[in-house]
Amino acid sequence: MVEKDLSKLKYFINKERKNLLLKEWLAERLAAAGFSSMKVISSPTGTIGTKIIVKVLRPGLVIGRRGARIKQISEEIEKIFGYENVRLLVYEVEEPELDPEIMAWQIQRQLLRGVRYRRVGFWALRVIRSAGAAGVEIVISGKIRTVRSAYEKFSSGVVLKSGELANRLVRTAKRPVLTKMGIIGVKVSIMPISLQDYLAMQEASEEQEESGEEVAEGG
Repeated sequence: MVEKDLSKLKYFINKERKNLLLKEWLAERLAAAGFSSMKVISSPTGTIGTKIIVKVLRPGLVIGRRGARIKQISEEIEKIFGYENVRLLVYEVEEPELDPEIMAWQIQRQLLRGVRYRRVGFWALRVIRSAGAAGVEIVISGKIRTVRSAYEKFSSGVVLKSGELANRLVRTAKRPVLTKMGIIGVKVSIMPISLQDYLAMQEASEEQEESGEEVAEGG
């Protein structure tokens, strides 16, 4: 029994590690397309194949002419990571201004072009808040001013810092930026909806469930 449990645990650890390595590989491979996220859906036996759902800012750069590039990437995934019968599905990010991965990528691009970090920070802050985010926090750290490391925070609205609600409501992304002065770290945290709105939605959902149960019992 113990050996069986350990075997299952090892299987899930290896599976998560494999998925994490794939995500890092895709983030680098699809950087120009604005990589946001990926999800792996595998059949239990592997006979049906593996569906990989990828969200990017520019799907056309992933698909390529007549689907040539997406086919090439699928074959590379099979060869490098051992996934069977890969079916790569590409979707466009619906709200890029509320996606921390996309916004961290945009900040990275601006910094690499030589735009001053304060200008980039305030620009990103305005864009995210204008898109309707309840709160945003951007931290740019590293050699941003002189030879010594420093950091600067740009924030607006409310962003929960810890706890279960923070894990549910706050999305965070990090990106390193290699500049002439050294490495700069970019961290973007976005809280799309306010705590009050979230609790109101939860309460409305619970009331709807309760009314449904009452109708079922009455019927």
